[in-house]
Amino acid sequence: MQRSFPRRLLSVSVFAMAAVITSPDVETFEGTVSRQTVDGAEVYSPFAGRAYPDQVLFGDLHFHTEISFDAGLIGTSLDMHDAFRIAKEEEILSNTRQRVQLIRPLDFLAITEHAEMIGIATAIRSSDPRLLNDEWGRRVYDQFQSGQEGRMAAFGEIIQIATVEGRNPTEGLGLDGDMWDEIIETVDEYNEPGVFTALSGFEWTYSPFGNNLHRVVLFADGADKTGQTQPLPFFDTDGAEDLWDYLAAYEEDTGGRAISVPHNGNLSNGLMFTREKTDGTPMDAEYAAKRIRWEPMHEMTQIKGDEETHPLLSPEDEFADFESWDVANISGTVAKTPEMLQYEYARSAMKVGLEIEREIGVNPYRFGMYGTTDAHTAIPTTREDNYFGKYQHT
Repeated sequence: MQRSFPRRLLSVSVFAMAAVITSPDVETFEGTVSRQTVDGAEVYSPFAGRAYPDQVLFGDLHFHTEISFDAGLIGTSLDMHDAFRIAKEEEILSNTRQRVQLIRPLDFLAITEHAEMIGIATAIRSSDPRLLNDEWGRRVYDQFQSGQEGRMAAFGEIIQIATVEGRNPTEGLGLDGDMWDEIIETVDEYNEPGVFTALSGFEWTYSPFGNNLHRVVLFADGADKTGQTQPLPFFDTDGAEDLWDYLAAYEEDTGGRAISVPHNGNLSNGLMFTREKTDGTPMDAEYAAKRIRWEPMHEMTQIKGDEETHPLLSPEDEFADFESWDVANISGTVAKTPEMLQYEYARSAMKVGLEIEREIGVNPYRFGMYGTTDAHTAIPTTREDNYFGKYQHT
């Protein structure tokens, strides 16, 4: 089942003051174009009067349910079926048993559970013997059963081991099982071509030394193709290049389509939009072309901070300090310093990209932008009057 990625339309109107004299209109195959003269010279816009897309679609391309280790461990109990039901404007009960319904349905929704430790939250809830027979797994399980304090202590330990130290605490336990098959089959179940687009994907949660380099992977295909792959956890990679190679292999092997979308460069401590490769060597044309090929979009805003720009980068922009989160990296272990900022925000990244293009001929940061919820409640809404938080704390 082939699907098209939803497109966000950006229209920019530019107004100029000049001595304008209107002349007779010009007929074209696309309609009537207004002919004008400016300072005696005849000019007209070749785009005036032509057909253009006028349907704006809304949805969420970064979204978690109870399957993700962090969402499920902190208390989210709603599953993918709940998420799709509410996305289609059905009324459901929230994680705290409140009635919730969207004011208008979404046009698309992507399920992007963390690729790392898929299955651990489910294993704890179901007392999975594969977890209980492991010494570490049994200890974490007992902590979660001991109450809120023990639950949060165990959750903090998992975050430290996995996202900061980069070790997989569930390695060898086989907790993921056939969970990917369940995800992609559920996505196909709710997909309605021309009415509602359900997308599958995952989050690659790479955080070297607590610096956020996360990406969301989005597939444009149904289970017939996505079923030929498995989510790529960052434990099996040494950096974004490995993720891009994974995407290239997926497209070559299946004939499908996929992209990677970075997010929260504001928590990367200067590593998201650098002038270097992952190994620290200068960026070359091959690397730059690879990056923009697989990362044509950037998730520019979500609950962990708006990252269009920063007051120190845009001192004359009165909106530059909107929803900023700029004190440290994602783990809070390394403080932010001013020289990091230009490599973290979208506007400055585009400037860096132009500078790199002048040097090597390829712009790695010529990306489009969108915003998401990054909700971990399985409820895709951020309206102030209908908001249920990023996490469901219990």
